[in-house]
Amino acid sequence: MSIDMSIIMDISIDEAVSIHHAGHMSKDLVIPRPRYLERIRPFAGTPLIKLITGQRRVGKSSILRLLAERFRVERPGLPLIYIDKELSRWDKVRDGPSLEAEAMAVPGTGKVALFIDEAQEIPGFDRALRSLAAQGRHDIYVTGSNAQLLSGEIATLFAGRTATVRVHPLSYDEFLVFHGRNDSDESLNLYLRYGGLPFLRNLALEDETALEYLGGVFDSVVLKDIVLRHGVRNPAILARIAEFVADSIGSPTSARNIANYLKSRGIEVSPQSVLDYLAYLEQSFVVRRVKPEDLQGKRILEGGDKYYFEDLGLRTRVRVFSQRELGKVVENAVFLRLELDGWTVHSGRVGSRVVDFVCDRAGQRIHVQATYLLADEATKEREFGTLLRLDDAWPKFVVSMDPIQADERGVRHLSLRDFLLGDYEKRAG
Repeated sequence: MSIDMSIIMDISIDEAVSIHHAGHMSKDLVIPRPRYLERIRPFAGTPLIKLITGQRRVGKSSILRLLAERFRVERPGLPLIYIDKELSRWDKVRDGPSLEAEAMAVPGTGKVALFIDEAQEIPGFDRALRSLAAQGRHDIYVTGSNAQLLSGEIATLFAGRTATVRVHPLSYDEFLVFHGRNDSDESLNLYLRYGGLPFLRNLALEDETALEYLGGVFDSVVLKDIVLRHGVRNPAILARIAEFVADSIGSPTSARNIANYLKSRGIEVSPQSVLDYLAYLEQSFVVRRVKPEDLQGKRILEGGDKYYFEDLGLRTRVRVFSQRELGKVVENAVFLRLELDGWTVHSGRVGSRVVDFVCDRAGQRIHVQATYLLADEATKEREFGTLLRLDDAWPKFVVSMDPIQADERGVRHLSLRDFLLGDYEKRAG
């Protein structure tokens, strides 16, 4: 049975509030995030297992609850099972066999919608899903907070029978909606400092409260998604590596450099162990890796990867936010918007010069430089000059926080606020 998802796409904030007050599943106010519902829409009602992945606390559960609520509205006769392991009523689902038994408890042979929140908390869930998918009765939606667990292991296990939707922290435009703010320099500064975890809408955007919450999220990711899963003996090393990455935004990073940095602080760790820890942080969506591309030789290079934080607030929690850090924060924010918009992102190399972002999507390409301010002629020459040396006709952008923007010989200059609101997409055409 194919589900008409158009009603989900059109849900308003008022409707979401009414869902909350009606006393259904929603534990908190659910504010729609249409870009993710749109990405799920083509797969609704199909035999594919829908995997909704992302870092902890980015709002996967709210998206799953909203989907389930709209299923109830649009298909009132469709049996629906929503398993949330945070509720004691689901303590009976202890492992794969009990999960499968619960899913099969609905009498009859008709379709059943099955929603499982944070499936990795159920040992053996993968075998249960494989069995349920083979029977073809269940329309399955699953959330999880580990990229390898859901996007890697499960995708391999089901060999093309999954569809993955990646949920990110709030983009700047979503941040404005969630916090009820207008676009302004003040709003942008709050976003750059505290990031886009949705729960922050319930807290004062001040260091004392927001950073306390963000610290708890970081500790939860490290403990649950990394230390326990991978048997890491020294979590402090993970924290030190995260600090190094936060301080190195926009710069090529190597495992040997990190190992030397740790050694200078009395911590002995091999480059291979550093690579393992970086992989753990990436699999848990704490950081994102960007590989370099030789734009002259047109090939992806090995070594010299850059890393960016998935959430700007977690970066602030790891590395103190300061004026001198703004260049790194701006570059991180630009990367997050590009990835959110579906671009495959590399850094580019043209001889000794570096293009911050070389972005490909559906046969299109754009080049983007990001900097805090074009404070002097040397900075302008570095940012614009690098792009002007590229021998192609693809759109090129320089993004900064300057109050006045000025294009130069076909290279478009955008304010960070406009870029984060998607204005570059209009100018790329």
